[in-house]
Amino acid sequence: MNVWEWIAEQKIRSAIESGQWDNLPGKGKPLQWEENPFEPAEWRMAFSLLRRNGFSLPWLEERKEIESEVQQFRTQFAQLYRQGNPIARMDWVKNQIDRLNRRIFRYNLGAPSDHFHVPPLKFERELERAQSVQDQNP
Repeated sequence: MNVWEWIAEQKIRSAIESGQWDNLPGKGKPLQWEENPFEPAEWRMAFSLLRRNGFSLPWLEERKEIESEVQQFRTQFAQLYRQGNPIARMDWVKNQIDRLNRRIFRYNLGAPSDHFHVPPLKFERELERAQSVQDQNP
């Protein structure tokens, strides 16, 4: 930690301890951003209309769907692992990982930046995850 970070940290701690941040407006509520600093100015009105009417950008909707499918897969895999004999279902697991990875690959091609990419699933990592779920919930 450099000197400036240390000074900032001390000032923040001091303000917290003295209660200076206890009565801030909107405390405990999510931040309300009126404008996205990353959206192009010429698209700002269109994006605002979409947000106000409950819509989002297609690639964001695709990401949400992928994250939901990955979570469903992980839940099903953990259940299979708990039932015993996970080796018998490995073809299903590998097929699901391949299917999800193809979808992730297509999504990553259309995402506007690497920052928004979804990492592909790896069989070994998913097996470890299912084992850790089993260990946590015997």
